[in-house]
Amino acid sequence: MTASLRSPTSPVIVLLAAGEGRRYGGIKQLAEIEGQPMVRRVARAALEHGVPVIVVTGAHAEQVEAVLDDLPLQIIRHAGWQDGMGSSLAAGIRCVDVSFPQASAALLCLADQPLLGTAPIQQMLRRHAEAPERLLVTEQDGISGPPVLFPRDCFAALTAWSGSRGAHALIEREAARVERFASTDGIDVDTPQDLQHIRDWLAIDSHR
Repeated sequence: MTASLRSPTSPVIVLLAAGEGRRYGGIKQLAEIEGQPMVRRVARAALEHGVPVIVVTGAHAEQVEAVLDDLPLQIIRHAGWQDGMGSSLAAGIRCVDVSFPQASAALLCLADQPLLGTAPIQQMLRRHAEAPERLLVTEQDGISGPPVLFPRDCFAALTAWSGSRGAHALIEREAARVERFASTDGIDVDTPQDLQHIRDWLAIDSHR
């Protein structure tokens, strides 16, 4: 489904769900977590923040889009998903530029981070409202990565992005204005073992 949404002056969440899941060995986006496909779980969490959400699909696009069809978000199918995460990010940013020309920033999230809670995103959105020029990056165990909030003046560089490393080079280049937010929720599901670890953690947490 493609949602018809008014152009905001607030950030737009760009949710990347285009990967093939080669290490996982299947359609990772559809892996079931607490009774729903992982991509749907993450998309619903993103929608809780009251800002527009764009989902970038690619590999397994029809199956992934089918489990999102009833949600009030915008989907863009990226034909060049095989060029890597950087290419999918660029496609998402181009969509923000066209669909939401007044957007103040793009908040990048990944569909394979199903433990991501509302607190880190809300913290980033609040900080963006206070300091809109800042580039906000999540850090876990000393490693930087998504969620990442890119101010609008990063869009020109990001729309031409490519490769498999996401936007790490841009973050390094803009180091003087980067702020980092500690997180323990950004565990990626890259393998079936990662998925089982998350299921086990959620099962334990539900009995606390």
